[in-house]
Formats: sequence, C-alpha cells, structure tokens
Amino acid sequence: MARSSAQPRAAASASLRSNPEQLATTIRSPLRHFDAAAVSLKVRREVRNREVHLPPVSTYRWWARRTEAVNGSIIDAVSADRPGRMVVSDPFAGGGVIPLAAVMRGHSVYAQDLNPWAARGLASMLALPDPEALRDGIAALTQRVLASAQAAYGTVLTDGTPALVSHTFRVAVAPCTACGRGQRIFPHALVSLTSRVERNLPEAFLACPNGHLFKGRRDVAAACSTCGELTDPARAYTPRRVVTCHCGHQDRLEERAKATGLAWEVVLVERAGGGRRELSLPTPGELAAAEAEHADPRMQLGSIPAGQETAVLRRHGFRSWEDLYPRRQRAMVERLLELAPSCSPDADVVAALKLAIVGSTEMAGHLSRWDRYYLKSYESMAGHRFNFTTLPVEPNAWGTTTSGRGTTLRRLVQLIKAAEWLKERTGGGLRVAGPIAASAPTVPALLGQDVDGQSLDRPDVLVVVGSSQRQLLPTGSVDLVLTDPPYHDDVQYGELSQPLQAWAGLISADSGGDAVVNRATGQLVAAGSYTALLASIFRESARLLRDDGHLIFSYANRDPRAWAQLLEALQSAGLRAAGCTIVHSENETDHAKRNVRACTLDLLLDLVPVSSISVTKHRPTVGDTAEEEFLGIVAEYVLAVGDLAGGWQEEFLEALSSAEFLQPLRVRRAESAVTK
Repeated sequence: MARSSAQPRAAASASLRSNPEQLATTIRSPLRHFDAAAVSLKVRREVRNREVHLPPVSTYRWWARRTEAVNGSIIDAVSADRPGRMVVSDPFAGGGVIPLAAVMRGHSVYAQDLNPWAARGLASMLALPDPEALRDGIAALTQRVLASAQAAYGTVLTDGTPALVSHTFRVAVAPCTACGRGQRIFPHALVSLTSRVERNLPEAFLACPNGHLFKGRRDVAAACSTCGELTDPARAYTPRRVVTCHCGHQDRLEERAKATGLAWEVVLVERAGGGRRELSLPTPGELAAAEAEHADPRMQLGSIPAGQETAVLRRHGFRSWEDLYPRRQRAMVERLLELAPSCSPDADVVAALKLAIVGSTEMAGHLSRWDRYYLKSYESMAGHRFNFTTLPVEPNAWGTTTSGRGTTLRRLVQLIKAAEWLKERTGGGLRVAGPIAASAPTVPALLGQDVDGQSLDRPDVLVVVGSSQRQLLPTGSVDLVLTDPPYHDDVQYGELSQPLQAWAGLISADSGGDAVVNRATGQLVAAGSYTALLASIFRESARLLRDDGHLIFSYANRDPRAWAQLLEALQSAGLRAAGCTIVHSENETDHAKRNVRACTLDLLLDLVPVSSISVTKHRPTVGDTAEEEFLGIVAEYVLAVGDLAGGWQEEFLEALSSAEFLQPLRVRRAESAVTK
C-alpha cells in the first residue's frame, strides 16, 4: 500500500541519520526480545498495588492505565536493537505510564493527548519538584488551612478526645409519586458495620423500613429503637433501583428524582482523632457544620452534558457539576485552591499542590459510595463509570491522618513519595515543556547535534494537548511510537474527566477528536468514522518514525467489530505488521471481572511503515484458555496487516463468531453441568 508521505519522509530521515545506507535489509520485531511469561508475572504484582510499584501514577486520576511492567519491557526490547538514547512518542499519553517508563530509562519523550486534564496531569507528574521543596509547600498549605478545616470539620469523639469529621453520610429523601409521603431511601437495611469485616464483630448501624437509623447487629433482625419496626439486616430496599412506599406504590428512583428532585439528609458521621475512628449519629453541631450555611462557594463548574456516562447523573436530577458536591465540600476545595499559590515561589510546587486539591474532587460528596463492610469510600468514577447511590458519603476535603481515601492530605503524602521515587530513578530535574497546543508551530527534533557535534538544548519531555491527528515533531525524528489507544467504546475518558477539568479551570476537549465511540452522543458511530480517525492518527504517528522505527501498542476488546475497525485503520495508515504477542494486563481478581468474560490479556501489536524491506514477523505463543484462543485468531489477521486482501473482514468476523471467549460464562457453565 503506497504512502503519500514517502518522499518528504525519506528526505527528512536521511538528514537525521548519519549512515542511511546502513539500514537493515530485513526488519525484525523487537518483540522477539520480550519475555511475555516473565512480564506477565510482573504485571500481576503491579496491578495489585499500582501506587507502590509506580507511585507517580497517584498524582492524577486516569482510567484503564496499562502497566510499567509491560511498557518498560517493550522499551527495553527495542533498546536491545538500538542502544543509546531514543526518542519515544506516545500519541495517546493519557495516564502517563509510557512517558514515565521512558524517562526512567533516560530517553527523550514526546507525549500528546486530546484531553487537557491528562496533559496537565502528565506534565505536572513528570515535573514534580524536589521532595524538600514539595515538603515546604505542603507544610505552608497545612498551616494556612488548619483553621478553616477545624471550623468545617472539628468535633470530639464520644470520650471527649478532639477529632475531625472524616466522612458525612447523607441519604436521599423524596416523596412517593402516589401518596406524597416523604421517604428516606436507604439502599440496604445494613448501612455500615462499625468495624471492618475481618475483625468479625457483629455491631452495625441499621436502617429500618421507615428510614430510622439505629445500632444493631449484622446477623440478627432487630426492632427499630425509634418506631419498633422489625429490621432484617439482609434486606435490600432499592432492588433494581426501585423503591417501595408504605402505601404499596413502587417508583423507579429516576422517576422520583424527575418528579420532585432528591433532597439529601445527613444521617451518620465518621469521626477520626487520637489514632481512632468511630461511626455515630450526628450531633446538632455536626449537623450545622455539614449544612455550611456560612460558606459561600462561588465557582461555577458548568452544566453536565448529555452523554453515555453522564446519563445516570442527569436521570437522577444532577444538572451542573457543582450539584455533585455538598456546599461544605465545595467551599473547602475553593479555599484550598485560593491558598495554594501563596505556599511556594516555585511554580512546579504550586502546580503539584493544585493537582492534589483538584484530584480530591473525584470523591464527590453526593456520589461517592461507602463500602459498608470495609469502611471506606469509593471514587465517584470508580469502575470507569459515574456511580449513583442513595447513601453517598462526603469526605473531609482536607483530610485526617486516620481515615479518608482520596483526600487532599492523602494525595499530598503520595506526592512526596512520588517525587522521591522519580528523583531516585531519573536523578531529578527533568526538563518538561508544555502542555503546548497541537495547533502550535512545529518544533525541532528532540535529539540532535550542532555542527560541532554537541547535543542540542532540548527538553527531556515535550507535552502537547490536542488531537494527535497533528503532531509537532519533524518527519523521521522518532525511534519508537509506543502507545495505548482507547479501546473502542470501553472508557469515556472525556466525560469522566469533565468534573476534574471544571475544577482545574481547563477548557473541555473537543470531543469530536476523541478516538472513543459514544453512542449516546453519536460520536464516531457513523460507518467508517472510527476507522478513519484512528487511521489519521496512526498515519501521522508513522510519519514521525525513522526509517527503522516501530509503532507498538496494546489493545483489548471482546467485540470483533472493534478489532476489525482497528486492523482496517492500520492498513489504511500505510502500516504493516512486524509481530505481535500476548501478555497479561489486568487484575482478574477485581470485583468487576469476577465470573464474567472480562479481558485480562492484551495483544501487543508491532507495526512498521510499508516499504520494500522484507519483514521477519514475530508470532505469539498461544495458550489454551478461551481468551488466548480468541487472541490467537485475532493475531493471525494482525500479522497480515499491510497485505489484507479484499473481503477479509467478513472472514475475520466469521472466524471469531464461535470463539468460546465470546460466549456468556453462564451458558458455558450450564453446558458443563449437563455433560457431567
């Protein structure tokens, strides 16, 4: 397949390479140096505790990050064929793992992403200041915020020990659409244990059918201390998001929200102090503090647009992003953002402080769900979805030293660990430029020498924000394009990041350039549109490659049509396969992946531009699991990219249609039971 950019590419490449006549006569995939079995073992360790293995990823929220174990090993495999410093480009930089893996190994990095939150977070992560400067900034912020935090959350434990409220529980309240009677809509009778489940203690807070909260046991039905109603701790009150009134009428939650809106009533608090934490019914003072009538939050975060993931928010009455946050939480976040600039003269320190503060807003007080068995709250976007619950928990936005996931204080502690880790592995002082706009003029190559043979003064990392359909480096200036593109429609990055963008004051990305199918908005659903966009980005990425460069990326999807569109995009971009391999990618013990046909493996694809040079292709080792069998079929077609003949898509879809991996797990179990 002809490349429209072949002539300018060749000319530019010749000017950048000292001995172009020494190019290999045969291309071999660096994946031949990649030990998939050994890397998979590393992946399993990393995904179980990413923040320990790769602390910088905790600096900003992103979704579906792939591992350093895989990406670092790919870079090492490429380096085995080309020793020395390389230029590594990532056109879907997202969570920053690939740029991080590259700078750890001393390479120059070009990182681009359409999403401004990702670009800002990546630049701040790689430009983390010296740990001591960061400690000074954190200490200054702590001193400045303590009075505000005490006023907002100050309390005492039941024994009089000074404490702070670490979590505030609210229940949704709405009247029945038939009889008009107001109702507290608890999701379950068991609201929370009073200690983590592994302690095996029975004490718990229960909600009776009339909505009263009282202390009871998780294993015994008990009479409500307010109304005497017998309460079964195993009972669910909103099965399938349907609520039943005492009059017998049933409403879907969204119907009640649409009819009258949902009010939020404080019913429980968690306090932390003296190294202890306790759950309790709120005191009058705690109720008053939670209402925060004296607070005056002023930031307007914008309206919630229609979308695939935002639909659940809009159905339940949320109209603007500030609706996700109780008044006190909004006021405290705004106060922290006001204080941050005065805490250090170092712009990188201030940027890091702000990143931690904005990051805390993923724990939205009207969305975050409480784990009633392990006594912790979850992010509003946990599981790559906006969550909705009728019993959300508001965090202490500043934080306590005893309890509270995702608070500003916890994030600041993680920032120090990340800065120390990064300094240890890079020597510190990475020169990070950007984010600059993709509409900016093109930039010089990141590696090069002047006429005297001296290295040119270039940043270690260049971060660009905007569609990767246009990239800013010169033709033929990149050794390796290593990336992790969106997996068709799996994660709606643009929607999930919008509240974070709003708090950070960033302009939302043009969703039209997002390489994610969104059926709710119609984005990339037209025939050929997803393929065309990917092909445009891959073609532009291939333009950057040196003549012996490689484009390598991971991909996973259970939808054969997504794979077909991907392969068509690669062929349309003027690329051909050099190899592929299968590697472990996900934590199969995650709750969302249990007992379902979830993807836990990635296929790594190695592509090179079409040319007259022969290619010795690397083939994967395929195991005997259903997922490996599926990927083995896909791999056969991947290896034909560049030479796929007409009609291949129908053949491909037919070959995958009967794959065991695509069959529902419950069907396979039923068949097995019959044969036993």
